Amino acid sequence: MSKNWTEVIKPKALVGQNAMNASQESSFWDVSGSERAKLDALIRMVANSTDEAMRQRFLSAMTAPIMLIIPYVELYDRFFVTTKYGDGEDVLHPAEVIPNIVTEVHPQSGVIFNQPSYTFSRPTFSTFSSGVKIPWNSLSVAAWPILERQMNQVMWEIARKRDAKAKTAIDNALPVSHILSHTGGVVKSSVDYIIKESNRIGFPVTQAVINPGRLLEMQSWTWVMPNIPEGVAQSLITNLYYGQYGGVNWFVNPNAAANSVYFGGNSDTIGWHDLKGNARTDRDTNIEAGEDLVAIRDPLHAWTVENALPLWRLDVI
Repeated sequence: MSKNWTEVIKPKALVGQNAMNASQESSFWDVSGSERAKLDALIRMVANSTDEAMRQRFLSAMTAPIMLIIPYVELYDRFFVTTKYGDGEDVLHPAEVIPNIVTEVHPQSGVIFNQPSYTFSRPTFSTFSSGVKIPWNSLSVAAWPILERQMNQVMWEIARKRDAKAKTAIDNALPVSHILSHTGGVVKSSVDYIIKESNRIGFPVTQAVINPGRLLEMQSWTWVMPNIPEGVAQSLITNLYYGQYGGVNWFVNPNAAANSVYFGGNSDTIGWHDLKGNARTDRDTNIEAGEDLVAIRDPLHAWTVENALPLWRLDVI
């Protein structure tokens, strides 16, 4: 093709992709429309060629390797409200001081006034970067699969690192009384306790992140597994969650923590995921070394829990 591959191959958004039924046919990258006709013509030419060696080399280069990892979908970020800021903006989180002066008095006594007051905090930002170095000789042997898989996996690993920071923010903020543990598996009594207590204090849990292995331990509750009813199975495959038990949407993913189930209320009652700046992808060609370079730089990220009361965790020992 006439253009460099970094100009022809364009990323597609991960939005809508399903990690539960991902297969080696799944692709998050695509060839731009202006170059697709040339690629199709090349494939037809090779397919009709009588040069067996060329056909074998081309087809082997177009054969996708077996996927060894599950595409990563961010899970714990759902507990935060995402806000975006420009590069030079100062980010301040206001925390309201609750009025606490109300007195029982004689009808002729004066009034003691509350004064509105706020405290402010600045979040600590971090960022993530990675890249792919593609030697030309590697591209000539196994072109598309190497490029596609490497770029996808870099993006998944960045998402994994971001999600780990969000999970750490939750773990650090969780009240000790909101952390339960149980031996042997997820039991109905523990989940019922979390649902009941969260409603009692006025911050009901509405969503949970759970590993599929832990979800199977709930088979004796309200549905039968592994003989999953068709409607439930379709919900799991399509939406990555099954809802609802006790008013909680259960988000299921194999990348979720295996030994902990995280519960939370609506994101607007918990905290912030601040983004500063924009993501950046830089591409270059190193002629001397014979390689193409792609550098990926994420925006600045900060996760802040302002109210930990809607957060709960159930540990399985």
